[in-house]
Order: sequence, then C-alpha cells, then structure tokens
Amino acid sequence: MKYLLALGMVALLLLPYTNAMSIDYEPKHPKKGSVVTVYATLDVNESGDVRLEYCIGDESCSMPTPMKYENGKWVGNFTMPDAKEVEAKVLVNGDAVMSVNITAASEKTAGFEFSLLSIALIVFLVWRRRN
Repeated sequence: MKYLLALGMVALLLLPYTNAMSIDYEPKHPKKGSVVTVYATLDVNESGDVRLEYCIGDESCSMPTPMKYENGKWVGNFTMPDAKEVEAKVLVNGDAVMSVNITAASEKTAGFEFSLLSIALIVFLVWRRRN
C-alpha cells in the first residue's frame, strides 16, 4: 500500500511536466495525388511559427509550408507524391519537433485473389469428380 501511495505522489509531481504533443494524419493510406491533412497538438500558441514539410528518403524534402491553428490543433496539408513512404515533419521556429511516416496505399493487383479463386476452382472440380 505504501508503494502505491508513493507511486501516486510521484505521478502527481510529474504531471505538470508531461508534454502533450501528438501528431496524426488523414487518410491513413493515401493514394498518389490525394491531399494528406496533418494534425499536430503542440505546446505552441497561435503566434508561433509552425510549419509542415514532407521528405521522400533522406535528401528530397519539400519547402516548409505554414500550418494553421484550428480548434486547439495545428493543421497543414500536402499532396501525396508518387512514393511508397513519406516522412511528414512539424517544424517550430525551423526545428523539427515531431515527425510521422506516412505509407501510401498499395496498388491492388488481382494476383492474390486470382490464385485463391484458382485453388477453389481446382478443389471444387476434384471434389465433384469424386462424388
């Protein structure tokens, strides 16, 4: 019981120092050319210089674009390039404070579905021949 009380006291002491920063985006698996909206919760007020940039690999990054402060979150968007993965970075006064990797939607092919259909057809024909 003493340990639980001590743990609760430590948690209450550290609570003011927790950082309520988070980042999210929509859609979860964007297609090439679709608009990706990034939402960031930061400890920065409306007058802060918050920008969004996205990078493909380590070398190719976009120009940082300003984010808008809406309903307690910073909101920015970009058009998904032709890449499998993009790293979206939130910059505050030029320094990256958060980032998230965004994976593009995979191209659907009929290969997997066709092979399942073929196996089902073979099983059906073998079953029918035996009965």
